[in-house]
Amino acid sequence: MKKRLRNRNEAIAFLASLVVLLALLVMASWSMDQKVSSLQTNIKNLNDKKAKYNVILNEIKQLEQDKQKLTAKIDVIKRLKSTSQITVRLLDEIARATPPDSIWLQSLKQSGSAVDLAGIALDNTRLADYMDRLTASPYFPSATLGKSSLTTIAGQDLKSFTLRLEIKNPESDKAQQANQDKVQ
Repeated sequence: MKKRLRNRNEAIAFLASLVVLLALLVMASWSMDQKVSSLQTNIKNLNDKKAKYNVILNEIKQLEQDKQKLTAKIDVIKRLKSTSQITVRLLDEIARATPPDSIWLQSLKQSGSAVDLAGIALDNTRLADYMDRLTASPYFPSATLGKSSLTTIAGQDLKSFTLRLEIKNPESDKAQQANQDKVQ
């Protein structure tokens, strides 16, 4: 009887321990589910915030692109303004250097940082003198003779020529020099 009673008590204790263990496991599982649910809600909230910030970041990127486009347009406008002013001065320098009785220009074309001239000269000496006059200008550091050939016009032998003049902007050189002086 005592043995039976002891076996019964051991079985009850074992079952009670098993029930307590199962209860602890159920509570732990429920606690983990609550943490997972809480973390998933937190992740969802953070993803929502991220989406809102992505909209703002996209707007910032768009504004930066717009700023770059506007800056490029402003640079083009500044370049056009400076080159339009220099074009007038270049034409004035060429007109002043061209003697009306010995050099006749047929065409003039500005492209980038060079001016191409085509014309007729009385002779090689006048053409060389013309090139010297042009390079004496602060706008033309060099003059390169392209084609030079003998041509007959109205019964006279004249020199047909092409020249390439490199362009230099003395105002931009002064501005660069002033910037360098400020740095030093």
